[in-house]
Amino acid sequence: MDALFSALRTLATDSNKHRAKADRRRQRSTFRAVLHFVEGGECEEETVRFGLEVLYVDSWARRRIYAAFKAVLGSGMHHHLQNNELLRDIFGLGPVLVLDATALKACKISRFEKHLCNAAAFKARTKARSRVRDKRADIL
Repeated sequence: MDALFSALRTLATDSNKHRAKADRRRQRSTFRAVLHFVEGGECEEETVRFGLEVLYVDSWARRRIYAAFKAVLGSGMHHHLQNNELLRDIFGLGPVLVLDATALKACKISRFEKHLCNAAAFKARTKARSRVRDKRADIL
């Protein structure tokens, strides 16, 4: 196990210059997650929201399957998760939901509510940024 841990640590911190920067970043990220799983025994759960539904990617097998489909389908992944029966069957989402316009309208938040949420998030970001700047000014 120690040899496995050391091999995973070296792959998670690999910095070979003969590989492309994006490939190195992807490799380090993947092996950091694998090392975390092997050491702790738990996998990070990823939630994918599409329409009114949510897909939980909570195991390595599901993560690999989702990554493969995402690489092939690209930006159409959400559309296929909503409408493709085969993909829904693979991820265990059940039959395709047929929603009418009134159901969709009831679930959508209004433009004003969205504006208020964005304003609150902007204000929180500004306050957090100013706190960090104040701390840096105190150190200098």
